Amino acid sequence: MGDEPGITTFFRVVPGRGKTGGGGLSTLRRDVLEMHLADGWRHEELRVEVVTLETVLGSYANPGFDLLKVDVEGAEAAVLRSADLRAWRPRAIVVEATVPLTARPSHQKWEPHVLEAGYRLALFDGLNRFYARNDEPKLHERLAVPANVLDNYIPYACARRAGLIGPE
Repeated sequence: MGDEPGITTFFRVVPGRGKTGGGGLSTLRRDVLEMHLADGWRHEELRVEVVTLETVLGSYANPGFDLLKVDVEGAEAAVLRSADLRAWRPRAIVVEATVPLTARPSHQKWEPHVLEAGYRLALFDGLNRFYARNDEPKLHERLAVPANVLDNYIPYACARRAGLIGPE
């Protein structure tokens, strides 16, 4: 996704010497790619179609849906700019808010757009920023507390062993 539809280069990050994984680091942004290359990653270049968030939401969502999660390796500002958040009004928005593979904040580029659309920051967990709509104070209150043992969650591995979740 991006702020303008069209065809562009996608940088698929792949393992370099001593690296494993890498797929989650892939990006449309050359500056982010350069950072990964300097850290020993390799890449492949693919030509891909870019669509806007507005187009995706128009095809698959209804206004007022529950959650919008944006994690696009440095292109969060472009993606968020590409949709009218005031019209779509997701109840909660979660956005990756650090420069990829660092603790350096990156939200300054896109957060004003989210706040102007009627959202309020509830929590920063060290990687993501969680927002709730201004007209949802109870949701804001719930999002403001990070996941913890009082949530009565069942770890995935335990649920599998107990037969609560089927095979993958």
